[in-house]
Amino acid sequence: MKKMLSLLLAAVLLAGSLPAALAADSVSESVVEQVIRSTGIMVGDTSGNMHLDQSVTRAEYAKMLVAASSYKDKVAGTSNVSPFKDVPYMHWAAGYVKTAVQQGWLTGYLDGSYKPDQTVTLEEAATGCLKLLGYTTEDFSGSYPYAQLALYQSLGLDTGVTASQGTTMTRRNMMYLFYNLLNADTKDGQVYAQTLGYTLNSDGEIDYLSMVSDTMEGPFVVEGSLTDIVSDANKTVYRNGYASTADAVQQYDVIYYNDSTIWAYANAVSGTYQSASPSTSSPTSVTVAGNTYEIETSEAAYALSALGGLNIGDVVTLLLGRDGKVAYALPAEDYAVSVAGVVTATGTGTYYNAVGNAYTARTITVTATDGVSYVYPCSKTSIEEGAFVSIGFGSSETDVSILRSTSVTGTVSGHTIGSKTMANDVRILDVNDTTAVRVYYSRLSGAVLEKSDVRYCAVNDAGEITDLILNDFTGDLYEYGIITSAKNESTETSISGEYTYLVGGEKQTLSTSGKSLGASVGPARLTIENGQLQSVRALEQIKNPDSITQLGVTEDGESWLFWDDCAVYLYENSDYSLLSLTELRNNLNAYDITCYYDKDTDDGGRIRIVVARPI
Repeated sequence: MKKMLSLLLAAVLLAGSLPAALAADSVSESVVEQVIRSTGIMVGDTSGNMHLDQSVTRAEYAKMLVAASSYKDKVAGTSNVSPFKDVPYMHWAAGYVKTAVQQGWLTGYLDGSYKPDQTVTLEEAATGCLKLLGYTTEDFSGSYPYAQLALYQSLGLDTGVTASQGTTMTRRNMMYLFYNLLNADTKDGQVYAQTLGYTLNSDGEIDYLSMVSDTMEGPFVVEGSLTDIVSDANKTVYRNGYASTADAVQQYDVIYYNDSTIWAYANAVSGTYQSASPSTSSPTSVTVAGNTYEIETSEAAYALSALGGLNIGDVVTLLLGRDGKVAYALPAEDYAVSVAGVVTATGTGTYYNAVGNAYTARTITVTATDGVSYVYPCSKTSIEEGAFVSIGFGSSETDVSILRSTSVTGTVSGHTIGSKTMANDVRILDVNDTTAVRVYYSRLSGAVLEKSDVRYCAVNDAGEITDLILNDFTGDLYEYGIITSAKNESTETSISGEYTYLVGGEKQTLSTSGKSLGASVGPARLTIENGQLQSVRALEQIKNPDSITQLGVTEDGESWLFWDDCAVYLYENSDYSLLSLTELRNNLNAYDITCYYDKDTDDGGRIRIVVARPI
């Protein structure tokens, strides 16, 4: 148990004083990764790479379940007996498989096999974690897997998990699933992490703060050399949540350390200092660039107070620690971060001049490549919604400029685009007009980027791509559904339309007056704005593909990948109902299958909808 606690303590160092629930939707992916890495539930390769886009096998999942249980330190990989005919006793996961099956977390097959190399679906993974929480078959009312998935969702185990019923779990999805598991309640009403040795505070919350205070030093800001802060830098180093080296730590990084590990964060925000709460004499939080940040250190509080050198109305840079709190602040003219993104809104805001007088300024809201929206004053009326901009910062003003187009081309493979390498923490934004969505590099796997697909590309001194803005490349900015009925009417005096459509299995109806969308029945890409259907584009189709895998389909030697949110429908008796991909694959001969996609995989497209019709 002490070993478990020490590992969990290391995870907590990354999370700091997070909310009790430690919900995956409230923290960065890097924090989630380090928590799971530190617990030993999932570990990277010898280079620290977690390979988060790879699928998880049943053998690997058995080991994860054991690592997330009270049996963590009691089970060896190999076993003295062969638990299944296809898992010999010397198999690397034999001991884990044996324990997982004996405890009822997993099951074998009727033919006496375990199929250790078969990939794990969402419903299998969810069921295993539910059993760790103490739920049994008797707790699931209804047919498999609907009851299991309903409970999985109600307990919040689905937060951050993008897999859908019947689809293969990636290591990223597993990482979020186990992160949620640690913070979920058991069937008996106990926080699961508590059963592994955590203590709770007086509020019944996991007492992370006491654990952190006993083991960590920091935050510290690197102003010269890392060794000025940590005399012995020969430790495991993470930078921005990724395995790194001491040499990669840079000036103005915020660091924390203990006896074995250094955590460095290059997370900063530049913009106009708008307000302090509760007051400038004793601030505990400040608002900069339209967002409010809590203050973590006395040094930052002093710098941003009436006694410090930074005043409301100044353009400042906040150095943020592991949990997004302010570790230090300094004038933007001394250090400022570069910002690139798209203008998603314009408006007005209240600002203050050097003598404290308020004035109203025109503002723009910019969704930056990190996926966060910031608000900046901008007097240039020529910069409107939809403009691609870069933001520069001086001592007393924010400079907004139209972003100069720079591009990168080539096939996306792993962390590379053509001949260029993407940084581990590359920030990617896909933009359409005034709508933007954060994209992770794995989403672009197999795509071929042309010059017209990339609006902007920035690289660091090592030549690695750090920021990328795509020009409506992925298609993920749209909804995808099935038009089940369409009525387009046009007379000499009026134009109207009435449409019924399914999105995610839910039926919606829209009537239009003064316009007709010209839609026809069938799967389509839907442009929905402010809850209203604005346009419809029919999808391409693949009828009865040659093969269907966990990742996609093939037809005549060509391949298409499934979208993470791909919906599978059973069409029977003139009605649509959701169907699991697993059930579809297991009964391919029972259906006529049509896959609908928006564009080829090379162009960023995905299979968005699958319709199965009983033969």
